[in-house]
Amino acid sequence: MYDIRRLILLRDLAEHTTMTAVSELHGITTSAVSQQLRILEDEVGAVLTRREGRVLRLTHAGRVLVDHTSRILAALEEAESAVTATGEAVTGVLTMATFRTAQLPLALPAVARLRAEHTGLRVRLVDLMPVDSVPAVRQQDVDLAITYSYSFRSRDLPLGLSSEFLFSDPLVLLAPAPLRERARQSGLNAMRDADWIAARDGAPSIASVVFACREAGFAPRIEHRSGSFTGMADMVEHGLGVTIVPEMAVCERHRALIACTITGGSRQVGVTYRQASLERPAIAAAIRALRSIAQPQRLAS
Repeated sequence: MYDIRRLILLRDLAEHTTMTAVSELHGITTSAVSQQLRILEDEVGAVLTRREGRVLRLTHAGRVLVDHTSRILAALEEAESAVTATGEAVTGVLTMATFRTAQLPLALPAVARLRAEHTGLRVRLVDLMPVDSVPAVRQQDVDLAITYSYSFRSRDLPLGLSSEFLFSDPLVLLAPAPLRERARQSGLNAMRDADWIAARDGAPSIASVVFACREAGFAPRIEHRSGSFTGMADMVEHGLGVTIVPEMAVCERHRALIACTITGGSRQVGVTYRQASLERPAIAAAIRALRSIAQPQRLAS
């Protein structure tokens, strides 16, 4: 019988490709990871990895074993969920991840509702961007995550995960007073000569600026950078330029900066979870709470 902990190490090596990354993920030394994988190879009786430069790739035997590992882990969680579902009350610990701008309108009301309706349930909230929360769901570090994807960019979830759409968060143009009326009359094309404000390179939101401007027929002249949507709005308020942000990220004091919505541009907000955990009462209750809280925003969009 193969040790499930060693199978998980091999699965994570398939994804992260280095012993160092796997050791950091599990909080153990690289030598411990290497030793456990050597033991697994002895148990299997086949070579499971091969080195390609600085990374490790799986052999055919290794890939077959990882495919089965995913199914084994899903079956174990399905069994756990089914046993938990035999209880009369929703109890235990539920860990929910959320990105920052969904915390106030969505995550906190959901936590409050779950605590009120299920007094035996402990709910933990973790602030994580989808790039981190989706792997955390897969690794079972969190139970489910409020996530998003931009309408112009497809997203493939890892095997065993599902995402349920909650509502669409429109993208909006923020502009200082002299430019707002131009944008309302002529659209985004009127901003081709403006200075632009955007996130740092590599941040998901910068793609929304580049994509929207490209669709309008020009490349944005990015002059200013900020690590937060509030910081971008502050720059707009002080006349430094214009930017595109999700409407949900615009706080009340910055609402007057909204010039127009971006045609065809939105952030699709959803909840991501492991398929095998769906029968777990706490997961089902959390998804119901999120659906209910998101419903007014879904209708508005």
